[in-house]
Amino acid sequence: MVWVFRITPGGKTAVPNNSTQPPAWNNLAWRGTVLVAGLLAMAGASGGAIPWSQGSSRFAGSSRLAGISTLAGISSPPGSSLGTALESAQQADYEWVSITYGTGIEVDVAIFKPESYSDSGNHPLILALPWGRGTPDLTLGMVDAYWGREASRRGYVVVAPSIRGSSLATEADEFLPALFSWLDENVSYDPSRVVAAGASAGGIGVFHVLASAPARFAAAIAMPGGYSGPVEALEPFAPKPVWLMVGEMDSGWHARTEATRTTLEAAGITPRVNMIRGQGHVLRVDPRMLMDWLDEALGGA
Repeated sequence: MVWVFRITPGGKTAVPNNSTQPPAWNNLAWRGTVLVAGLLAMAGASGGAIPWSQGSSRFAGSSRLAGISTLAGISSPPGSSLGTALESAQQADYEWVSITYGTGIEVDVAIFKPESYSDSGNHPLILALPWGRGTPDLTLGMVDAYWGREASRRGYVVVAPSIRGSSLATEADEFLPALFSWLDENVSYDPSRVVAAGASAGGIGVFHVLASAPARFAAAIAMPGGYSGPVEALEPFAPKPVWLMVGEMDSGWHARTEATRTTLEAAGITPRVNMIRGQGHVLRVDPRMLMDWLDEALGGA
């Protein structure tokens, strides 16, 4: 059975951290966050899971993705409670800092520190690149939907710049040194366990930062994402792990995902590629599933 429901602006909704009013309902990030919270809550309330499964799938025509593994829906592990599911979807505590690079360009960056944060902790770090234009609300929405409390519980620092992913094609060479210079002075993190993660425009930005500074990153997630640059730029990143995801209904990104896989393989990188069954462009993925993959990927970093 497929459940569909709607939370209206007039209903009782969770208010994001540091805000007295929920974001505008027509904001895509907010609607996506509410949907993730609702699906997790529904799974917890039912005492079971909205299951996800693996298999193989082929698409006909120009959007063919030959035999990739598929995931269906969004997972909630057996035994999870309503409270735990809702808490996982809520934002962790964070602070905004301003990073200046290049010709005086300023970027606001949200810093999420884990519950177990210590100045000598050497925490793993996720560089989370947002959807769309990379506005602050989209930045917070992306972190809330995919990382939030789960990354915090597992000891990860999440660094989320309000930046448009596509701009990193020309600005990554200046932005990354400025960002990591600030992080080196102000945040305790393990430089051998840094992940680049992004969605949509942020997923494109993931590959721009990998091409710019492959030695800085130990793994990458693009959900979805794409890369059309030279193969040689990604060769120094090989053979580190990459996870590509694309929605089954997001036909405009199927060919891009397949082309990106081909480029990665030519660079010596063997990505995991999943099609998320029944979903469109803004993917609903259980943060616990993402974090499980990251824990495993960074275990060998």
